This record gives sequence, C-alpha cells and structure tokens, in this order.
Amino acid sequence: MPLRHLFIDMNAFFASCEQQYRPELRGRPVAVIPTDAETTSCIAASYEAKAFGVKTGTPVWEARLRCPDLVCVVADHRRYVVTHNRILDAVGSVLAVDRIMSIDEMTCRLTGEQRRPEVAAALAGRIKAAIYERAGDQMHCSVGIAPNVLLAKMAADMHKPNGLVVLTDADLPAALYGLKLQDFPGIGPRMERRLNLYGVFTVRQLCGLSARSLAEVWGSRVLGDRWYRYLRGDDVQDPMGRRHSVGHSHVLPPELRTEAGAYAVLVRLVHKAAARLRKIDYWAGAVGVGIGFRDGERAGGWHAGNSWDAACRLPHCQDTPTILRAVARLWAGRPRGRQPFKVGVVLTDLKPARCATPSLFADDHKAAALSRAIDAVNAEFGASVIHFGTMHGMKDQAPTRIAFTQIPDFDRRVI
Repeated sequence: MPLRHLFIDMNAFFASCEQQYRPELRGRPVAVIPTDAETTSCIAASYEAKAFGVKTGTPVWEARLRCPDLVCVVADHRRYVVTHNRILDAVGSVLAVDRIMSIDEMTCRLTGEQRRPEVAAALAGRIKAAIYERAGDQMHCSVGIAPNVLLAKMAADMHKPNGLVVLTDADLPAALYGLKLQDFPGIGPRMERRLNLYGVFTVRQLCGLSARSLAEVWGSRVLGDRWYRYLRGDDVQDPMGRRHSVGHSHVLPPELRTEAGAYAVLVRLVHKAAARLRKIDYWAGAVGVGIGFRDGERAGGWHAGNSWDAACRLPHCQDTPTILRAVARLWAGRPRGRQPFKVGVVLTDLKPARCATPSLFADDHKAAALSRAIDAVNAEFGASVIHFGTMHGMKDQAPTRIAFTQIPDFDRRVI
C-alpha cells in the first residue's frame, strides 16, 4: 500500500504553549490545571513533569508529592487556540491540512511523488521547521507517515518527543508487534478484556485474526471488516459522525462549594450548553445533571464514586427556559446536606434541527425566540450580557475549558 497520510501530533501541547509564552518555565516541570485548587487534577504536563510520573488526570496534591518543584499553571485556553491556528498556518505552508483531529492533532494527505518515503520524510522535516518558525521553538511535534490515518497516528506515537516514523508496506505488520493492545486508538481497558476472552493478548495475535473473527470480537461485521483493513494498511474512510451530546462540567472553586453556589454554576452551564446546541443547530430530547461531592476522609477530597446524577426526557427543543425548568426539577431530587465539589449538565438524544418537529404551542415558540434574541445580543455586546436571573453573579464562572477532541469555542454566544 502507498503512503497516503502524514499525521502531526504536538508534544505536550498545553504545557509547551505555557513554556513558549513564559520563558521562565522552560526546562522546568509544568502542570496545566483547570483551576487554582489542590483538589483539582492536571489536564496536561510537560515532559519534565512526566519524568516524575505526573500526567493527565493526576490530582494536583499527588503531583506535588511526586514532583516538589512542580509549577502549576491555570490553563489559558485562548492562548492555546491562537497557537493552534499558528500551527495550522505553518503546516498549511508545506502541505494542505486534510483533517483537524483535535486541538493538537491533524493529518495531511499525500499524493503523487509525496508518497515516496524519502519525499514524505523531507516534508515532515519542513513542517517541523515551519512550526518552530511560526509557532515557536518550544512547539515540538511527532510525525507519523503511513498508508492510513490509524497507522499514521500510531507511528507518531512510537517516537516522542519530536519524532518521525514512517511505516511502509515492508514494515507492516511486524513494526506493530512491539506495541500493546491499548496503544491502538479505540482499544481501551474494556475492549482489551474482551480481546483477552477471545484469546488475544498480543498485537501479533490481533493482526493474525480473520475479518470474521474480528467481527465476532467487536460484535459488528462492519467494525470487524474495518479493523481487518486498518491492520493491513487499507485507506479506510471513517463514516461521518452525528453529534450525540452537548455538555459541560465544572469543578467548583472553594467559595462556591455550597448548594446555592453549585446550583448557580449549574445554571451557568445550562446557558452554555443550550447556546451551543442552538449554534450547531441541534435539538435535545433529554437532559441530565450530576454532582460530585466532597469526601473529607479521602486524600484529595473527592473521588469519582462519590456522586449523584439524574436525567429526564424533554420535548425536543433547543431553548434555554425549557431546559432550565427540567434541570430545576432534577435538582430538587438531589441528596441534601452534603458539600458539592463538582457539577455538570449534559444534553442528549440530539437530532439535527432539520429532522425535528417544532412545537405547536405559542409559549414554546416565544421561549425559542427569546433564546435566539439572547444569543444575538450576547454575540454583539459580549458574553452573558443578558442571562436569566438564577445565574446572577456567575457569568465569569465555568469559563471555556480545553476540549481535547475539538477546538474550544470562543463565540461570545456560548462562553
């Protein structure tokens, strides 16, 4: 199979952005955190911090124990988007960007002479040089080149930081045998356990399965055939996905870890989620809320099992008042007398507006018109200039956070 895809994976992107903008952080262990609190978790770490075992998801208190010299920096999401756009510009000066996979990953399609290994490798070098020139010398990337996107992504992961790996026909599948099953995108702990039940414990065994066996493992003939072709270098086109949910969550600052503070922040999150729903032109048929509670008997103060959540159906809608009323009803059923630590809301059962049936009731039309009017005013005059009274004083809470699979949205309607 010819080389068709060049995959760019920025190394320790968020931490590298901070080191680029703040020279005093260069060469030091850095953790990027969502809010300035010991009870939150790291969302990114520099390679200097990773050397101490600090990684995404490590609680800040634990990270400081592992690395006493750790510098914790509150995330600056606008900075990351600006840097992302500079990187796009740099890559585009060498090769057209085919697909943006996330804020720190993108692919380019190779054609003609570009598919020759030596030419593709030279293009990767030019891309690295362009990124240094336009985004900064702290912005390193690893590049993978392979016959399909999945293999190119895996090639980029094989040599970090600042690596370059080319996987040709002659390299496959032997070049994959040294990897672990979970090194494959789409194979997590649950999928690995399922593979183990079918007697697959190594990548060599995975690559040796027939399409029929893979279909049995994945429980889908379509997925089985897709994986069979992935592993053999076929250029498999992923089906266009449809949006399934829109949601936000937020770790509460210490002064808002009360029932009143938590509810006010939750209302703020509903405003954001509903505005995003309208922007992408979807309607929601269900809403869920969740609360994480503080547990004073555990180090770090909170753990995932100490939580409550509830959900209910909605008449398919996209207006803020209807969603707020449903959330208020759900909130009334929360456990009382416990200290909230984190709140979240998620809108599900989404359908594109073109597939939705509008309500026949005049009040629903008024609510929809009101929501669109609020969006228009906020877009013109600034985020949350107009909002419902239940989030009074909260418009600066729950700012836009890093979105790992998409670029953060700084439209003033939704921030």
